[in-house]
Amino acid sequence: MKLFYFVQVVSIGCIFFRTTVALTCFENNEETGELEEVENDEFVYCRLFPASRNPETGEIKKAKADGLKHEEVDGPFGEFFELSASYYQILSICLYEKYDFPKLWKLMRNASPKSQKSPKIEYQFRCLCNTDRCNTPTNLEPYLAKLRNEKADNLLQ
Repeated sequence: MKLFYFVQVVSIGCIFFRTTVALTCFENNEETGELEEVENDEFVYCRLFPASRNPETGEIKKAKADGLKHEEVDGPFGEFFELSASYYQILSICLYEKYDFPKLWKLMRNASPKSQKSPKIEYQFRCLCNTDRCNTPTNLEPYLAKLRNEKADNLLQ
């Protein structure tokens, strides 16, 4: 029974510790585009949009990075990051998403007929993580290698 109470106290302590320690994420400066490290008590995740190439134009879109506050989170990602054990941990969640803006445009056009030309369908690839500096903006392979090499060993101890 004492062990049970000890585990509860340690668990609550770990939760309190994580919520009181600021998360440091890389962010692109809005004015200069330069990369900065930002420490913020309100960040719950770091986010990365890896560099990508537009399949139609061939234009390369630079990587973007930022931190997310609780109110900006648009999915139940915490449930995934909580799935961990001494031998297993989720380091990053990456999503490939489709935004059907033409369908949305039709709905909005019915509400407001002053809309201009119909937008195109857009695809987005983003990754979320919850450890300091885990959203290094680089191409995907070095990003995953960095997570694997620097974070995994420290997190599973």
